[in-house]
Amino acid sequence: MAREVDPNACDRTPEAIRAALQRRRDWLQAFEQEWLSAAADFDQPALDAVIDKWFPFACACATPGYLDAVEHTVKRMTEDNTEGLVFRDAEGHAYDADGRSVDAGGRR
Repeated sequence: MAREVDPNACDRTPEAIRAALQRRRDWLQAFEQEWLSAAADFDQPALDAVIDKWFPFACACATPGYLDAVEHTVKRMTEDNTEGLVFRDAEGHAYDADGRSVDAGGRR
């Protein structure tokens, strides 16, 4: 399971981004709308901005296991099943769902 998005999981091209976003049809639809709008105006800076915006989403989709893990965590949280989940503040300190400090090792 991937813990982080692989920034090399997708090429930085409209075709590769479109292919990766197949995993999330709502993201794909938004990307295509933005892309077509910029293309209709022959606006290269706007096309570049669309690529810049959607490239991280495409990498998230293309990183094996990443979205599955995120979706699983979201499902657990919506079911109020936070046992074993670790949350971190801006400084990297680890906490459980009740806000108690935990020793999670690693990042600090």
